[in-house]
Amino acid sequence: MFFSKIVSTIAFVGALVLGTAAGFIANLGTEIVTVEAPVDSSTVPVTKGCTSPESAVRAEDLVGVWSGSWGYGGEYCTIEIERVRGNKFSGTLRKEGAEITIVGTVDPEERTIFIKETKVVRLGPSMSEWSLGTNTGSFSADGRSLTGTGIDKWGEYGWEAAKE
Repeated sequence: MFFSKIVSTIAFVGALVLGTAAGFIANLGTEIVTVEAPVDSSTVPVTKGCTSPESAVRAEDLVGVWSGSWGYGGEYCTIEIERVRGNKFSGTLRKEGAEITIVGTVDPEERTIFIKETKVVRLGPSMSEWSLGTNTGSFSADGRSLTGTGIDKWGEYGWEAAKE
């Protein structure tokens, strides 16, 4: 009886091996074709260095109010982007009662932004002067916040803002 169990086990394993080998040999000439789901390329922004459509940025996404901190003391600010044309934009930086016009550009491929302060419209009540700065920054992974640095006649400062 013990001997018959060994023989039947060997027969089972042999059949399994031969069946698998026969299936493999039968499929040697079969070409495997992979098919991907169609993608409408007009709805998927393509950007260098980005791995998914969600991480792409567009200048149009800047329109609106961003709030955060600006300057040497990290004081509260708002940045209102009012106009966009191509990758260029314009708007207003507001901080401690001051109002500064800004212009800038967005590089969607590099996910960076350049902001130039162009004119002091109004100084804040506790300010005697504003030094117009130039600023560079980058977008967060979700494109809803910016972090950067600026430079003016007093040196380098940090800033950050998130879309409201």
